[in-house]
Amino acid sequence: MIKIINKSLPGCLILCLLWLTLSHAAVQAKALVVVSDEWCPYVCDEQDLPGFLVEIVKEIARDNEIKLTFSLMPLARALKLAQKNKVDIVLALTPQHIERYQLQQSQLNFAGLYNDFYVRADNPWRFQSMTHLSATLTGNAILGTINGYQYGAEFSRFLKAQSEHVFAASGNSPLVKQLKMLQMGRLDILLDSRFTVQYQLAKGENKGIIYAGTQGDFTPLYLGFSALLSKKLVKIFDSGLITLRQSGRLKKILAKYGLTDWQ
Repeated sequence: MIKIINKSLPGCLILCLLWLTLSHAAVQAKALVVVSDEWCPYVCDEQDLPGFLVEIVKEIARDNEIKLTFSLMPLARALKLAQKNKVDIVLALTPQHIERYQLQQSQLNFAGLYNDFYVRADNPWRFQSMTHLSATLTGNAILGTINGYQYGAEFSRFLKAQSEHVFAASGNSPLVKQLKMLQMGRLDILLDSRFTVQYQLAKGENKGIIYAGTQGDFTPLYLGFSALLSKKLVKIFDSGLITLRQSGRLKKILAKYGLTDWQ
C-alpha cells in the first residue's frame, strides 16, 4: 500500500508523482535484451568463457545496477530485431551495420577487426590485391564469409560483384562452420578477423589452416543500441568502458582470452 504523506498537494500532482515513481520502477525492473551471434573470443557459447565483449558489457551493467539478458542468434536476425526495437543492444557492430539498421552507436569502440584471409596449408595462395583475389575467384575458387557481416565499403562492393564465388555461412556459430568447410576443401579461402580465427585454431580442432594475408586497416567495432533506448543508458556503457580500463579490470578480462587492449 502506498501512503500519501502531504495532503496539501493537489490531487492531479499527487497522481503525476505516483505515475512517475511507478514508471521509474518499471524501467529499472526491465532487463535490457543483449544479443549477438557466436564469434569467439568476442562472444562465445561457453559458460566459463562467454566472450570478452559479453564480460565487459555484464561488468558495466553490474556496476550500474542494470539488469541484462543475453541471447545468441544469427547476426542478420539480431540486426533486424534491433531495427524493430525488439532487442536493446547488439554486440560487435561496424559503423556500416549501425547506419544501415538505424541504430544508436557507442561513442567508444569496443574492440575491432581486420579483414584477414586463411587457407589450407597446402594452398600456396596469398593475398596480394583485390585484383589478384578477383582473378583467383574467377578461376573457380570459393571464398567463405559470414552472412550479415560488414567488411568495409570496398569489400562489400567486391563481394556483391563476386557473389557466385562467395559462400556466406549463417547460424549461431558461422565461423566454426566455415573453418570445417575450409578444412574439408569445400572452401578455398576464408575471410574473417585474425582474433576470431586464431582463437579457434588455438583449440587444435582445425589443423592445417594458415594465415594468408590481410586487406585494409583495423576496423573499430561498436555497441549498437535500439533507437528507442535512452541516450543516458548509451552513455553509461561508454563511461563504463573507461572505468574498466582505468581500474585495470579490462586488462584482466582480456587476459583470460589471451588478448591485450585494442586501444
